[in-house]
Amino acid sequence: MRDAIYDRAQMHGPTEHLRALARPIVDAALECVPLRAAMLVGSAGRGDADFYSDLDLLIYVDELPPQEILEQIRTTVGGENPIKRAEPTEHSCAAEFELDGVRTEVSFVTVAQVESRLDQLLDRPEEIDSPLQKVLSGMLEGLPFYGDELVERWRTRVRDYPEPLRRAMVKRYWNFFSLWYYGDAMATRDTELWRIDMLLDAAFNLLAVLAGLNRLYFARFELKRMRALIAKMEITPPDLADRLESLFRLDPEAAAVELGRLVDETRTLVARELPEMELPLRFPPGTRQQPWHHQ
Repeated sequence: MRDAIYDRAQMHGPTEHLRALARPIVDAALECVPLRAAMLVGSAGRGDADFYSDLDLLIYVDELPPQEILEQIRTTVGGENPIKRAEPTEHSCAAEFELDGVRTEVSFVTVAQVESRLDQLLDRPEEIDSPLQKVLSGMLEGLPFYGDELVERWRTRVRDYPEPLRRAMVKRYWNFFSLWYYGDAMATRDTELWRIDMLLDAAFNLLAVLAGLNRLYFARFELKRMRALIAKMEITPPDLADRLESLFRLDPEAAAVELGRLVDETRTLVARELPEMELPLRFPPGTRQQPWHHQ
């Protein structure tokens, strides 16, 4: 059975296969619940699914359906091996199961909750939250199956990336441990895991700063396609993806120097776009900690 499913998916492609699986779920939901909209999100919605991709379907309603309706939808489409989810909240509930061997999650979300989330990030940018930005990015990249007019109204708001959010992103993520400054001290100590942790934080923070500068939504906790994100950036240091990845292959000294260059280049880009914004660095790239000497 699984071989037959795999053969069908290979024939049509993973994205097309997942989209074909999603359509009957929306049709079954329409038979049971008054829907406002439905959207396929994740890689199947974007169009870059592979044979490891899941199926994630968001269904927007005014009122959440009872749990038995979710079970009815699952059995109607032939979903198997249901997985117990967390208890429903006031604004969402979900069912998770296998459909033709694909892990499938169907989530019902209230329209009121979606619009509250839009207000939270777009109108109050000081409340930056990476998971929430993933929701907004998914809304732009997803594939609507129903309720195009409502989805497009939301997308219009999301596309209008507000200037206060842009500034808040740069300010929030302009935070780098000065590996170039402390390199000599760290070389004398057992700090390798911590050094890599600081390097990883710096790489993600650089991406977040540049995402904000380019008015792109950024979700660190699920950044599965770094190069796709960087490809959308018009304002960026040259060869950014290759240089970020190289940080973890270079020796500690060279990695610290290269990180300093990236921070300096990014600061120049931010200063050009947002000249009034202050970008403090306690120890600028190129500076080195000096040991003290006992007299």
